[in-house]
Order: sequence, then structure tokens, then C-alpha cells
Amino acid sequence: QVPIETLSGQIKSKLSIKNNQLSNIDSCDMTESLLTQLGQEVVQALHDPHIVGVVVTHGTDTMEETALFLELVCGHLAKTAGKKVVITGAMLPADHPRADGPENLNRAVALVEDQDGPSGIFGLMGGKVFQARSMAKRHTSSLEAFISGDAVNLDLGGQAKDGSQVSEDLPIPSIDNWPRVEIVTNHIGAKGDQIEVYKKLGVQGIVLAGTGGGTVHHDLNAGLEAFMKDGGALVRSSRVGLGKIPSQLSNGRLSASLGAGDLNPPKARIALQLALFASLDAKANALSWQDIFARIVG
Repeated sequence: QVPIETLSGQIKSKLSIKNNQLSNIDSCDMTESLLTQLGQEVVQALHDPHIVGVVVTHGTDTMEETALFLELVCGHLAKTAGKKVVITGAMLPADHPRADGPENLNRAVALVEDQDGPSGIFGLMGGKVFQARSMAKRHTSSLEAFISGDAVNLDLGGQAKDGSQVSEDLPIPSIDNWPRVEIVTNHIGAKGDQIEVYKKLGVQGIVLAGTGGGTVHHDLNAGLEAFMKDGGALVRSSRVGLGKIPSQLSNGRLSASLGAGDLNPPKARIALQLALFASLDAKANALSWQDIFARIVG
């Protein structure tokens, strides 16, 4: 609800700041078309020699998905250009007496201004800096909603651990050309009849938000096996939130699927969408979506 001109007036910076407001929405309403526009704008800024870095303000609900998207489509470019892209936001509204937005915004700008620090795509929340890939909102309301487990890889003034698996940037889908990928959650009594509906709707990929280490109920397993047999792409993640998903399940189920590694379900969905789109690229000897997704997971 606060216009970008007001936000920029709160920033203490030695540099001039160029404002560009792409949208003004609740981040739970974020769309793939807005991701396309954002990615294109950030890529253009990274190529501009007059711009030293980019700060993106974003609602916290889907921030982790946008952060991973930017990592996968321009993380390599940011590093080779020696620039930082920092995504930040606020847990409390602007009129709250302890509003955290202004401090996060100023810290993000200070991070971009630090030309001696590591370059790449980062997130900044609660005074902590994250590699974009490891960002995840793990509390509904805490000011430290993004500070949990092994997420923190970089402190202000510190050195980055290069957790990125990106050695080249993936193409950005056009606004109307994103592959449709849905998330299906495993739980007690999970059924697979909704998978037939997804196939009729043209869903090209499914991310399983599995239990534990990416496990799946035997009733849901049958529907997912049929989906893969018909050419659908399937990736296994976990609803747990931390840890890595193996390439194979010990009980042999969904053996043709891929494990999502350290990506949670919403981030695995973004990665699968980009992998599917990249696999359809017209380049000679294009990699399969499995090859591309495996490279993302590392």
C-alpha cells in the first residue's frame, strides 16, 4: 500500500535510485507472467553498465519462489557482471511501531552498494542475508520467519558460500508460455483420482509434496505412475521443509521420477517449470528436462 516513491525516500544511499514498479499486489497473488516481466527487467538492469545492482521489494508469502526463479534465470549473469540482486520485504505493515521494512530495505541497498562483497542473487530478511536458493519462509508471523535451520549462508560483511548449482542461465518463458505444473500433497488416505483431472487439464508436470523423505501413499502412487507413463514429468519433494530428497525411494515407488534435492515443493515447481520450458528450446542437442532439473538440483 506504500508507493515506491515513498519507499525510496526512506533509503539512505550514496547512489541515485531508479524506481520501477512492475505491480502492486499481495504476493499470494503472484503469477508466472509477472515473473517473466520481473526476470526480463532484472536481466536488462544487469546488462546496463550504469546500474550497479538491483533491489526487489516483494511480499513474503511467495518470496522464496521468486528468489529461486531469479537465481535460475540470471544468477550466472549477475556473477559474471559482478553485481548483486537482493530481494527483500517486510513481515510487519508500514504503520506498525516495529515495522521491519525500512531497515530491511536499507540493508538491501547497502548490500548492493558493497562492491567488494560476493555477487549473485540474494535475499535479505530480518537483518540476515540468504543465498536465493536457500530462502524459505518457515514461520507465519515471526520477524525471523526466514531464519531457521540451515538457510543462512551469508552475514552482512561476510563471505558467501557458493551454494548455487547454476553454471548457465535458463531461458525465461514468455508470458503465455509457462508449462503448467501442479503440486500434489501426500497424506494419510491420499487418493490418485485427481491426477486424471490434471491430465485432462493439460498439466505437464507434477511436484509431489511427499511425506518424510518424499514418500507416497500406495493409492496416490498408482495415479502418479500412470501420469508418468503418459509422458508427464514428476518430481518428488517433501512437505517437511528441511533436508534433501534422494534420487530413489527405498520401497521402489515412482522409480522414474526425480528427487528434488533440497528444494521444497513450491521451489521445486518453479524449477520444474523452467526445466520443462528449457528442454523445448530450439537449440541443437537440447537437454531433456530430466538433465536440466538434475543440474539444478546438483
